[in-house]
Amino acid sequence: MADVSVRFAMTDDSEIVLNLSLTQAIRLTEAIASKVSQAMTEQARPPMAGGMTGSLNAGMNGTGAYAPGVRPGPYGTG
Repeated sequence: MADVSVRFAMTDDSEIVLNLSLTQAIRLTEAIASKVSQAMTEQARPPMAGGMTGSLNAGMNGTGAYAPGVRPGPYGTG
């Protein structure tokens, strides 16, 4: 039995539910916080010459962050 149930609302009528142990939930929280911190740091940097912001138009940009408007597929596929 899981210690923690984590729910992510995807649309009005769907969600992802993760049943995790406490250790897994802590690791997930730490990973999310790390990615948020990286994304905020990237947004705070001045733009590079040529107007590039450091984000790619599709897929992952090497830091694990997705460009605005680009979302990965369902967990494990994408």
